[in-house]
Amino acid sequence: MSEKVVLPKFDLPGDGPHPAMKALYAGVALLVVTMLALGGALWRHHSMQLAAEARAEALIAARTAEANAAAEAAKARAAEAAAKVALEKAKVEEQKAAAAKATLATNSAGDGGKSAGHHHSSSSHHHGAKADAKAAAGSKPIAKAGATPAEDPKKAAAQRKKGDDAIDKLLASFK
Repeated sequence: MSEKVVLPKFDLPGDGPHPAMKALYAGVALLVVTMLALGGALWRHHSMQLAAEARAEALIAARTAEANAAAEAAKARAAEAAAKVALEKAKVEEQKAAAAKATLATNSAGDGGKSAGHHHSSSSHHHGAKADAKAAAGSKPIAKAGATPAEDPKKAAAQRKKGDDAIDKLLASFK
């Protein structure tokens, strides 16, 4: 028994996976890696798309706010212009009333007391002053102190032109 027994070396098929299985595992691993890369790319694309939509909505909201602010400013300018026109009309009405009072005072001073004895001779005594004032105001333009009658229509035309310019500017701002 002193001799050693040498056993032959055998490659048994059960020692490791079959080469086909190794190839299958490698293919599956490659497929998982590519699917992860594709999923990451899709997720990045989707997030970029959402960010672009958010930027577009913010831009639309900003432009809408600017347009609303411009519209409100235009309304304010229109209201201011209307207030100026109303103020000018009120001034003209005051001037007409002052001229009517001056005309009435001139007419009553020109009578020289003739109508004092005939107090109730006119049936429309209380309405006569209003009619005289309307006739005086409507028949000729109101002259300002130191202004010739020829200058008044020019000044009135210049005032109307100023009002037209303001309206033209307002309309141009909407274009």
